[in-house]
Amino acid sequence: MSANFTQLSGPGGRVQTLVPGAAAQTFIWNPQSLKGQLDGGDFIYAKRIKVRTTGTVTTVTNASTNSPPNWEILASALGNVRVYSQFLGEMVPKSLNSVALLSNHDMYFVNGFRPITRMRGQSTVAATTAAAQCEFVFEIPFEREYLERSTDSCPWLPFLEGGIIEVDLAASTALANWNFTLTGNWQQTATIDWYVDKQALIHSPVQSRLYRVTTTGPEYVLKSVGSPQGLDGVMAGSRLAILSWLMGGRTSGSSGSFPDNGYYASFGGGGLTGLATNGLTRLDVPFRSQVSIDDVSAWFESFISDVGPTRMRSNENATGAVINDIAGWPFILNPASTIGNSPQTLIRDDANFFPLIWPGHYDKISDFQKVNGDLSFTATLTTPPGSSILHLFRTDEICSFTMDKVKDLMERMGLPHVSRGGAFDVQPKYAGAKRADDTTIWGFPLKIVRV
Repeated sequence: MSANFTQLSGPGGRVQTLVPGAAAQTFIWNPQSLKGQLDGGDFIYAKRIKVRTTGTVTTVTNASTNSPPNWEILASALGNVRVYSQFLGEMVPKSLNSVALLSNHDMYFVNGFRPITRMRGQSTVAATTAAAQCEFVFEIPFEREYLERSTDSCPWLPFLEGGIIEVDLAASTALANWNFTLTGNWQQTATIDWYVDKQALIHSPVQSRLYRVTTTGPEYVLKSVGSPQGLDGVMAGSRLAILSWLMGGRTSGSSGSFPDNGYYASFGGGGLTGLATNGLTRLDVPFRSQVSIDDVSAWFESFISDVGPTRMRSNENATGAVINDIAGWPFILNPASTIGNSPQTLIRDDANFFPLIWPGHYDKISDFQKVNGDLSFTATLTTPPGSSILHLFRTDEICSFTMDKVKDLMERMGLPHVSRGGAFDVQPKYAGAKRADDTTIWGFPLKIVRV
């Protein structure tokens, strides 16, 4: 496969530069002059937006510090993310998405349960104002590797034309808990990776959504699951591919007692102290076939067996403490969490999330549960929070465009529908679905055909 990508520009050109300060700032990208077809007529579809950021972190005190911070921690140097399309609406709403969520949760599911970039080493420093150069790469995905045909969710590239992409740079004190401050110039570049197909297609819109539940438990109710949250022209309801209960997360040996995955940083904090501290002992999930379970660690084990998630690698720093570039749950390559004399349960405080619904490898869209309304489950904790706290739940939801929206998108592609004076119609992409009813093909990609 050839390297198919387009580099983006913004107000400062192809390389944006910001200097961290007392408040968050925003890198802005403006997609322009995006080609919809190759010279031979093949159509171009966006797979992902890949963002690369470089900068400097400097130690505040002379305390022994792992430098640079591990991958999960470094994600908090960046903030919220937005992708707006004038044709599709809020593809990635800024209020629901952050670099920490995309990098420390989403990337494993959408990228075949493996990292999207290479590992990077760490060392130990014990000096004030010790500077380390950092590189952080994350992606805003459209492709979903867990689907049988991963590109079914990739939009036509010019749908991004004239839109805006925003990535926040956090305040200089964002990493203060780990003895770092952001210093110097922070630079960012962005590209759109794309692929080509001879077939004109209307993609299956997929949106990563975030549900906020404030409660002491034990019942957790997610309101209006499947309702449109930014996308234009989508029907109510969705096929639920992922549902994760997000935790604070603490990486043993490299982050001390501070939550390090950054999930709650944009929302003022919250989440359980930890699955072990709060003592998760039972789950009752009525909307799944496994209605209740007391061996909650087995729920984790089922996920690991189904998807085989791959972290990066463990390494030992100069002091011999085991740390990871990408650390924390699910501990595949973290010896500190898989050997020793204490019980090696997966119900640990350094868990990043608890998976409630997950896809397998190469799932069919029609196999995902369709939801349109409230979902609830009960979690029994031996030591529940003393007061109501915020809990976040992350989903990946496959949606479906209304027919009027489909016709609007066809016009934008230069292939107007017959009902609007054109010569084209749409039908399900897959031949086996042509005779299925509307419920069965709900959320399927559509191919555009000449009448």
